[in-house]
Amino acid sequence: MKAWGYGLLVVVLLLGAGGKRVFAEGALSTEERLKILEQEVAILKRQIELDKETAAQKAKDAPIVTANAKDGFQIKAQDDSYKLKVSGYAQADARFFGAKKKDQSTTDTFYARTVRLVISGTVANNFDYFISPEFGSTAVSLPDAYMDWRFDPALKFRAGKFKAPFGYERLQSTPGSTFAEPGILENLAPNRDVGVQVFGDLFKESVNYTISLSNGVTDGSTSVNDNNNHKDVGARIFAHPFKNTDLLAFRGLGLGGAVSYGHRKDTTLPSYKTAGQTTFFTLAGPTFDGPQIRYSPQVAYYFNGLGLYGEYMSSESKVYKANRQQRLKNDGWQAAGSYVLTGEDASYKGVVPLHPVDFEKGAWGAWELAVRYSTLKLDDAIFDSSLTTNTISSSPSEASAWTLGLNWYLNRNAKLVFNFERTQYKDGASSGNARPTENLVLSRMQLSF
Repeated sequence: MKAWGYGLLVVVLLLGAGGKRVFAEGALSTEERLKILEQEVAILKRQIELDKETAAQKAKDAPIVTANAKDGFQIKAQDDSYKLKVSGYAQADARFFGAKKKDQSTTDTFYARTVRLVISGTVANNFDYFISPEFGSTAVSLPDAYMDWRFDPALKFRAGKFKAPFGYERLQSTPGSTFAEPGILENLAPNRDVGVQVFGDLFKESVNYTISLSNGVTDGSTSVNDNNNHKDVGARIFAHPFKNTDLLAFRGLGLGGAVSYGHRKDTTLPSYKTAGQTTFFTLAGPTFDGPQIRYSPQVAYYFNGLGLYGEYMSSESKVYKANRQQRLKNDGWQAAGSYVLTGEDASYKGVVPLHPVDFEKGAWGAWELAVRYSTLKLDDAIFDSSLTTNTISSSPSEASAWTLGLNWYLNRNAKLVFNFERTQYKDGASSGNARPTENLVLSRMQLSF
């Protein structure tokens, strides 16, 4: 406050009861009167300081409310110690099959593939939560629901239901995925599981690791609860060895692998599907009784608009029927590449357009071309009549799929996907013929926030 302001306040005080008493009685000396005035001024100054501190505290405690394309809808504390974020995504698909669709029992259809709400945030600085109910099917489900404790960037803990740390493509964020559906190889990977994880980033975020203990699931399945006392142990490590170097062309090179080990002892047998959600194989006859081990080496490379990745996957398990036991090994591999035509960077998290669609300004968003080959081979023993009821005439022994993709990123939130996938089989039909080829045209409109 300016000097004249203090003086004015002093005059006002002097005109009050205390001031009247001082000047009316005339009993105080000039020095005493000055001391009284100094005390009054000091009290006023302190009150002003307290008011400023109160205002500053209120500003500090006031939440920040944001709504934007990057973060969705968010309420958070000034120091980020508490956060509540509401986000989500919706996917509307159209699936059209080729001329032989009648032989494959498939149907052309429009389909609400995914409608998912995501509620996430932070509590007390280091504790995060993630809850994601799914509304896309005929019933509400809960694919993801977990909590994290960020003890340190190199040491984090997770508990709940989450994606199993295994398949490179399956671990990719659904809204940011290059293709509409995972490759046929991903049938061998566990999907979501319930348990605990230890994970983190090492060496300036150039190495990411995950170790999990979970209920365990059959290939391609999602866990709700366990039906036996055995648990699965999983581990994955993925490194970008040149991330923090000056070798720009190699910063996007990633190498890693995943492994899981568990014990299956139940009658829940795996089924494998194509991108068109056609089931082409279901193990029939035996039951699981013994260890299951999966492993998958993985590689990826991103540089400017170019994106490449590949992985091999093997799933080995022991089954039995009557007095016979047999170890089955199903395996396969896939490779994929993409290129962003409009100058944006390709990445594992997706593409962000430099110029969102605005026809009046001549902006057309981002365009990406993609291609993928994925194959899966079944163990020969699956077709042994003493072990299973699967036959060469009813189940393919191998499936391979070529996928061509065109992605149009209208802005950070809206995306159109166009895929053509051709799936060919070995065996799977009577008279030694192969199951008819599946030709699928899949388009998707996606909105995420």
